[in-house]
Amino acid sequence: MAKKKRTQAQTPAPPKDRIKGSKKNPEGSASGSRGDIKISEATEKALVNLRNKHNDKYKSPSKRVDLGMLKAVYRRGAGAFSVSHRPNVSSREQWALARVKAFLKLVGTGERKKAYNTDLDLLPKGHPQKSEAKSEAVALAPKKYSHISFKPPQGAQTAAARALKKRAEKPPSQRGMTPVGLARARDLANGRELSPETVRRMLAYFTRHEVDKKGSTWDEYGKGRQAWDGWGGDAGFAFARKVVKQMNAADNKTTLRAYGEAIQLSESNSYEVPEGLTIGKPFKTLSLGQVSSRMSGDAIGKEIDQDLLSELVRVFKERREHDPVIIDWQHATSPFQGGTPAPPESGSALGMIIDLEMRNDGLYAIPAYNERGLEVVKNAGGVLWSSPEYIHGEIFSRDGGDKVGDAQLLAITLTPRPAQSHNKIDRITLSEESMMEDQINELKVALEAKDAMVKELEAKIREMMDDKDSSLTEDEKMAEHDDKEKMAEHDDAEEKKEHYDEEKQKMMEDEEEKKQKLSETFTQDVSLLNEVVALRESVKKLEAENNKIKCDEAVSALLREGKISPAEQDVASKAWNIKDLQPEFWQMFSERQSNSSVPLEEVGHGASGQEISKKSLDQKVRALAEEKSINYSEALSLFREQQPDFYRQAFGG
Repeated sequence: MAKKKRTQAQTPAPPKDRIKGSKKNPEGSASGSRGDIKISEATEKALVNLRNKHNDKYKSPSKRVDLGMLKAVYRRGAGAFSVSHRPNVSSREQWALARVKAFLKLVGTGERKKAYNTDLDLLPKGHPQKSEAKSEAVALAPKKYSHISFKPPQGAQTAAARALKKRAEKPPSQRGMTPVGLARARDLANGRELSPETVRRMLAYFTRHEVDKKGSTWDEYGKGRQAWDGWGGDAGFAFARKVVKQMNAADNKTTLRAYGEAIQLSESNSYEVPEGLTIGKPFKTLSLGQVSSRMSGDAIGKEIDQDLLSELVRVFKERREHDPVIIDWQHATSPFQGGTPAPPESGSALGMIIDLEMRNDGLYAIPAYNERGLEVVKNAGGVLWSSPEYIHGEIFSRDGGDKVGDAQLLAITLTPRPAQSHNKIDRITLSEESMMEDQINELKVALEAKDAMVKELEAKIREMMDDKDSSLTEDEKMAEHDDKEKMAEHDDAEEKKEHYDEEKQKMMEDEEEKKQKLSETFTQDVSLLNEVVALRESVKKLEAENNKIKCDEAVSALLREGKISPAEQDVASKAWNIKDLQPEFWQMFSERQSNSSVPLEEVGHGASGQEISKKSLDQKVRALAEEKSINYSEALSLFREQQPDFYRQAFGG
């Protein structure tokens, strides 16, 4: 692999320019957002002029600067001059002022070189790119790690400073450390507090590279020794082991209540949904990669990469109040379709996008639908995808003409034929639930009605049994009375006997008739109870299948995001099934970092097109029910046994 060529700006500073602080401004004085920085009167005047000129042009609070910001940028630029600068720049002041001007351009227009990310923490509050600098700071001290110190020990700081010094003394060919290693060494040397993920990366590095101590150049402070000390050396290794052990212990002590609260805080975003709209299921609307024409194979537009998605999200969040992103149908309201855009009264708008998220595999949209949008998505039965409409190039505001960025999402249309491949983006549905939810609810209603009938019949049976017992008691008394009269009146014995036989025969016939009615009633009750049992079994079976689908979707999502490997799928499934009782096992997988599992298996979205869908499955099941003269549940079970592949694909399996 060819070594990347160094830019002129990365030319190492000559020894005479390598200065670390001064009596006026000691080393590290510009590490904060202000710092106790002292500059000359002439330099301060120049910075004041730059500030005033910038603030006269930009009125938004998120684009205005103060003198403290510019002094900190200037001091950092002067310090960077000691490390590297273009050979034709001989003045430290010139290099520092150039950095201030680059910072002002970033504040005002959002434009910056990809490598320039060292002053993002100085950006004004509300600036869209300030979040990039805040991301690690936010992760420094989660509540569950509040008892853990993430400040590197003095031994690690000393080792990192020694590594930077030794490296600077070596010729270029003998200098170790990657750009990541250099950045880590500077953070450690300055004693900056680290994030939990950084400490975990430190431990991973030390574990992999401990073998470097056996290298032939270790005693000569070769590249391996430089990198080892740059990450904190032996003291850093011990620190990383200790902190990671403490974090793992804190993770394992998470209680059910704390876990539930963490899920609500970290995964359940709250959105301000405009009145009249209903939030829907988030969906991936743009996938990374090049889109090609199916007719010619030619590329359509520029390749979709992380930089484009990042800019789309940034501009959306900054301009969402001025330029809302509408959801429409088949690009009906687009001005780029070669005709006159549809007027608002045409009712083509189906809702609006209330947020965008950039993930490892693409751009995700959070929709909010109006009534018509809800109806369209529901009736589509999952046979619907999104097609975003965006501009990739310079974008200017419509309320002043200022440049706002280099890409902007204009609208997202719903269509059965998207430009991107169906398996690269998500289907559009209202929720995560499958269509079996409605069937389960219907069966539950029927079951409740059956239960009510059973209770009513049981009451009638008890009443009939009570009548029977009462009747039998009266019959027994009558028989006993007749027997006494028969014995007392010998003269009428024959007549009495004949009368008794007639009464007894009548009683036997009446009793037989009652038994027959009871038998018929019990037969009906048994049949009804059997039907109730069958319905209950159907409900349980459908609920089990529904849970299986949800489990498979959750585990597939972990696999897609690189949080688990294919070998961990079975274990993750078991963890999902017991997450209500023992949530810590599922948390162990779900809270992993994306792409943390190796090897990573690419998992598709299981889109099956129009031929195999929930809607087509529903039609086939209804046809089978009519053909076999059976109910819907029996037909669904029969269809699943006869065509299991069709059934699984209809649910994206």
